[in-house]
Amino acid sequence: MSASESSALFLSYTEKPPCALRIFRDKYVILGTYDLDKPSGMRTGSIEIRDLELHILLKQDLYGAVLDLKLSPFDDAVMVSAHSTGNLQIWHLQELNGMVKLLELANFQVFDPETLITSVHFSPTDPRCVLVTSTTGETRVVDLNGGKTTFSAASLGDEFEKIDSSSIQAQGSSVCVKQLASRGLSHEHALECWTAEFGALSPLESTVFTGGDDSTLAAHDLRSGDVIFTNSRIHEAGVVAIKSSTPTFRTSKPTSIITGSYDDQIRTLDLRMLGDALYPGQNVPPVKSTSLNLGGGVWRFAESPVNSDDNFCNKLLVCCMYDGAKIVSVDDDDKFTIEGYIKKNHTSMCYGGDWSSSAKVTCSFYDKVIQVWE
Repeated sequence: MSASESSALFLSYTEKPPCALRIFRDKYVILGTYDLDKPSGMRTGSIEIRDLELHILLKQDLYGAVLDLKLSPFDDAVMVSAHSTGNLQIWHLQELNGMVKLLELANFQVFDPETLITSVHFSPTDPRCVLVTSTTGETRVVDLNGGKTTFSAASLGDEFEKIDSSSIQAQGSSVCVKQLASRGLSHEHALECWTAEFGALSPLESTVFTGGDDSTLAAHDLRSGDVIFTNSRIHEAGVVAIKSSTPTFRTSKPTSIITGSYDDQIRTLDLRMLGDALYPGQNVPPVKSTSLNLGGGVWRFAESPVNSDDNFCNKLLVCCMYDGAKIVSVDDDDKFTIEGYIKKNHTSMCYGGDWSSSAKVTCSFYDKVIQVWE
C-alpha cells in the first residue's frame, strides 16, 4: 500500500463493543454499542457521548443493542438509533454551555422484537422519511411525523406526545413502545438486508437501493415500493455498503453508485443503458464498473466534510472490518485511490467511523477500541 499509516491522536476503550459512530457538531463523538450475552442470547447496548479527546460525557444503557445511529440532515439535534429488538429510538441532542444531553422523544416498534434492525437512513429530500433494514431481509419506509410541515426536535416531541403507548415483551421484560406508519418495499432479500441508500440526484431521486447477505443489490421505486431491478452477479459476497451521488459527492456522476461488499471490493457501478435511463431487468451487468480490493470487508462509508467545499474532492472514510479504516478517493474516471489508513489498535472488526473537520474517529468491535486520528 503506497499510502502511509496514520497514528492515533487519542485512544480509549468502551465497556461494550462499539459498532456505530457519528460526529455531532464537529466536537462530540456519539457511539452505539452492541453486546451479546451468549448463554442467555440477550443483546444489550448503550449510547455514549464523548468529546474529541474521547472523555466520556454521557452514557445511557439500553435494553436493546445499537446497530446504527444517524443524525437528521434537516435538524442535527434529531438522532435515530436502530436496535436489535426491532425498535427505533428517536432522540433530541441538546447542547448547552459546552455540554450535551440526550433526551428520548419516542421509542417506536417497527419489527417484531426478535428482529434486528441492521441500518437506518434519513431521506436527503424528505425530513419525515426514514428507511430501515432488517435481519429478515425486509426494508421498511417509516414516516416520522405524519405529514406535518415543520420538522425539528421540538415539533417531533410535540407530535410523539400525542401517540398512545403500549407495553410489549422484549428480551423477557415489559417495555413501553409507540407505533408509527410504515410500509414495506416489495422485494425482500433472501438473507439479512444489511444496508440501504436513497438516490439523491436526478434521475435516481425516487430510487432506493438495498444490499443483502444474499450478494444482491436491489433498486426500488420509493413512490410505489415496487422493485426496479435486482442483481446477484456483481458482488461475490454480501452487499453491505452503498453510496449514491449527492450534491456534495460525485455530482457529475448522477447515475453511478459506489458499493462495498464482504468480498473486500469497493466498486463503482454505472447504471445507465441509453441516455439517463436506469437500466432494467434482472442481473443485467452495469455499463461500466471499476473496483479496488481494500483488504477487508467494505462495511460502511462516511463522506468527507471537505467534499461540500470542493466538488472535485470525492473522498470517503471506509470501514474495512478486519483491516482497519481507509481514506479512499474516486476520480472522474472512476479510479479509486487509497490516500491514508489506520490499522494499528484496530485488531478486530472496524464497524464505525466518521469525520470531524480536523480528524477522523473510528471504532472496532471485539477489542472495544475507539481512536481519533489525523
